[in-house]
Amino acid sequence: MALALALLQLGGASAQPKPARGANPIAYSIELNATIDPATQRWIHKALKEAKDKGAAVAIIRIDTPGGLDSSMRSIIKDILAAPMPVIAYVYPNGSRAASAGLYITESADVAAMAPQTNIGSATPISSGGGDISGTLGRKVRNDAVAFVRALASSHGRNADLAEQMVRKATNVEASRALKAHLIDAVASSQGELLHKLDGFRVKGPKAQTLHTANLTVVKRDMPFQYDLLELLVNPTIAYLLLTAGIAGIVFEFFSGGTVAPGVLGAIALILGLYGSSQLPVSAAGVILFLIAVTLFILELKVGGHAIFAIGGVAALIASGLLLFDTGGAFSISVPVVIAAGATFGGLTLFAVSKVLEARHGPVSTGWEELTGKEGRVRVPLDPVGQIFIQGALWRARLADESGESPPVGGRVRVTAVDGLTLLVAPAASSEETEEREESPAWQ
Repeated sequence: MALALALLQLGGASAQPKPARGANPIAYSIELNATIDPATQRWIHKALKEAKDKGAAVAIIRIDTPGGLDSSMRSIIKDILAAPMPVIAYVYPNGSRAASAGLYITESADVAAMAPQTNIGSATPISSGGGDISGTLGRKVRNDAVAFVRALASSHGRNADLAEQMVRKATNVEASRALKAHLIDAVASSQGELLHKLDGFRVKGPKAQTLHTANLTVVKRDMPFQYDLLELLVNPTIAYLLLTAGIAGIVFEFFSGGTVAPGVLGAIALILGLYGSSQLPVSAAGVILFLIAVTLFILELKVGGHAIFAIGGVAALIASGLLLFDTGGAFSISVPVVIAAGATFGGLTLFAVSKVLEARHGPVSTGWEELTGKEGRVRVPLDPVGQIFIQGALWRARLADESGESPPVGGRVRVTAVDGLTLLVAPAASSEETEEREESPAWQ
């Protein structure tokens, strides 16, 4: 029995991360300076795994966030709770905040700390439009959030009542008050000072232990560019603009084939927009409205509706932007951007339709027919067939009335008709004014 217990203790000890042989023990410092979203959730997951692989004694998450998505916040908290080493949530540097989702993440850590000139709180759940959630649903959401934050705070021996106020009443406090009220465990101006203060600190909760942090080397890890890019793509406003620009480029390419660039750029924007949208909670109503908007714009371009389809498309596009992403707070979509994008798309559609109608009702301006009525100069005598110089090129020509007098070389003629590859011409009345305006070719 004693042997079995000894083996179990050995197995448990071997499961703990150990620093590499000969290496100094480290504190792995991870940046979280952004909204809480799928990009930052992936980054924290990866960084905590790196800290484990490097055998870090502790991991420090440097927090500065306005909040974000509940789903991403809960994933980050699960990673913090599952990390084998103690995790220190540190609201840092001065001027930073741990608002909304930042409060929950801070309270989930084994140690909660703040720089002196920072604040924490304002964690009331809000709707995707940024307003209060009313009725039974609102009570359910708030009660769930309160129970969650109380569990996180109380399990680490912190002030669960103040944490609850931050959810129910959106209370927000500065570092000194948070420390006095026992919402956090330490206040420090730098990571070095923090590690010095935490040396000998007794962690409460699932990872209860005494910290030995005085001699730890801080290894700083900032969020890499790939996560910065993902952070941009999963922003609801950016994702919506990419979707709108993508559809606009593809529709333009479809109705004016051969331009290539709008189609290629539109396809790239659409793919990026779809990728960003796939990382976010999307509502069915928003998707349906977006598809309706695209359909109405295509109908306006294809059949024309005296702007009725375009106006309906603008309304559907704006409504889809406001309803497409089920997010809120710091992560909500920008209403002015949605309105501007819808109005711009609608304006471009109406402009394109007006040009199409103008082209349909105007005279033919392509091919040989466009030469009819134009004037040129005789280069080779029309006897009976010669050549004239017109529109920057030499053309085969003959007199439409062969019984008439043939104009001399250099004389002006006017095209009356086109017969195959031959222009039918007649002498043109000349004036000194038109003679002065006419420019001879450089080779003459």
